Amino acid sequence: MNLLYYLGSILLSAIVFSFFQYCRREEEKLRRKRLLQEENKRRIGQEKIKQEEERKQQIEEENKRRIEQEKIKQEEERKKQIEEENRKRIEQEKIRQEEERKRQIEEENRRRIEQEKQRWQYDDEAKKNLKQQEQIIKQHIQPITQQTSIQKQISKQPIKQQIQTLNQEIIKIDNNNNATNIQKQFQKHQYQQQLFKKLKDSGEVKEIPHVKQNIEASNPEVALYVLKESLLRDQNRELLQTSKQYSFGFDSILGAYGSDQSCLKVRNTNLDYDTIVNDNQLLEKHLLEFKQKLSISLNISIDQIEILGVSKGSFEINFQITGKNIDEIQQEIKNNQNAQQFLNNYCNGKIEYLTYFDQARAAGGNQAKELGVTLSSDDFNPSHNMSWDGFHEKEQRGPPYHRYDYYFPIGCYGFGLNVRKYGNDDWIKMDGNPNEWRILYHGTKNYAVNGIVKNNLQARSGQNYADFDCVDESGSKVKVGNGIYFSSDFHVCINHGYANYTQIGNKQFAVIFMSRVNPKKIRQSDQMKSIKYFVVNESIYVRPYRILLHEKK
Repeated sequence: MNLLYYLGSILLSAIVFSFFQYCRREEEKLRRKRLLQEENKRRIGQEKIKQEEERKQQIEEENKRRIEQEKIKQEEERKKQIEEENRKRIEQEKIRQEEERKRQIEEENRRRIEQEKQRWQYDDEAKKNLKQQEQIIKQHIQPITQQTSIQKQISKQPIKQQIQTLNQEIIKIDNNNNATNIQKQFQKHQYQQQLFKKLKDSGEVKEIPHVKQNIEASNPEVALYVLKESLLRDQNRELLQTSKQYSFGFDSILGAYGSDQSCLKVRNTNLDYDTIVNDNQLLEKHLLEFKQKLSISLNISIDQIEILGVSKGSFEINFQITGKNIDEIQQEIKNNQNAQQFLNNYCNGKIEYLTYFDQARAAGGNQAKELGVTLSSDDFNPSHNMSWDGFHEKEQRGPPYHRYDYYFPIGCYGFGLNVRKYGNDDWIKMDGNPNEWRILYHGTKNYAVNGIVKNNLQARSGQNYADFDCVDESGSKVKVGNGIYFSSDFHVCINHGYANYTQIGNKQFAVIFMSRVNPKKIRQSDQMKSIKYFVVNESIYVRPYRILLHEKK
């Protein structure tokens, strides 16, 4: 029993184990089957994905190919359009060129016709223009021929009549519309110096006596004596008293330093003065030829050359070149062979720069006393005499566009001058009107004029600020230039040596000009401001209206 039980147990266990093994195998089969199904399913899914990707890729390829084909098609169409456009442009250009060629032919024909017409008229027009130009130049030269004629007439007259004629000619000069300002200044100087000599020779002038009584700054006799001594010492010019009709006026003293009181001079030793001036046509011809050749050699306009006068000394021509200063003229001659050749042929290459004031200094000795100034009692206006004792140092003056500090001449006595000849008195008023001129001071000595007569265009020494830059009335940068030196403070005139003292008895006096100057014509560089220096180039912009007497304490 036990054995059967044991065998039964073993058999049952074997059956159970076999069943268990069977179940496991079946389960494994089912698992493998599922795995296989899943693998197949995954493979099918991947295949579908692959197929979908391939389909998309095919679609993209197709689209790309279609786009490329479209681009190719568009490019071909664009090329066709460009070719068509180029063809049209070429056709249009051909048409335009043909039209341009026709227009040029027409224009050339028209120009040829115009040139032909002009050629027909050229000779008459050229002759007419040349004649007009010569006529204009002759008008400029006319004052010179008139002057030489007058000089010949004067030389034949008795001395009394010479005085009358010279005085009449001086009066006429300011109203001569045919003469330029520079010509007027030159002629006036020439006539005045001749008149001065004739007045002395005929006894129409008298010496200014030495003052022995009432030696005070308020005494007009003291002022005249100090002025006489100052002019003789500083300018080598003689001051004499005369009647009203023969007075040169105070502006002839102050204006002597202006740049319009200078000129250039050449001397031709091969020409005879008397032969030329005795024949007006010959004189005109010679002066015209001189202007033409000089303008060509210097490469300047003939209108820039102003003939001022002719004089004896073989044959001398005094002239001025407008628009150029001495340094520019000198440099032009140095760099220009044509100019050198002309001057060598005409005057042995010598050209002089001189001032009328320098002529007085150059004369020296007895001749110097023939160059001078005449004044009369009518040149003074005692109603405007005054002193400035008790005044404060300065005040603002001038029109709105030119306000300035006016330094009162405290310690001076002022003698009023006659200014009626200037007409309208806006320039001398103190109300700030637009035409009011500025007050400046000037002594009888001007360091701007230190030399005598300089050869070969050497500028006068002492023009320390002439080449400095400043700003003119229009705001443009210009050179200060040569001219009359002023200061806004009369002490500068004394301390810097422009007004030196003269001994009278046991006292010393200095004379200073109180002037009005056109504010638009004042030149002042930055370097001049600290020392209160000013320059006015031309004398016509200066009007003396008082002389001041300062006593040295």
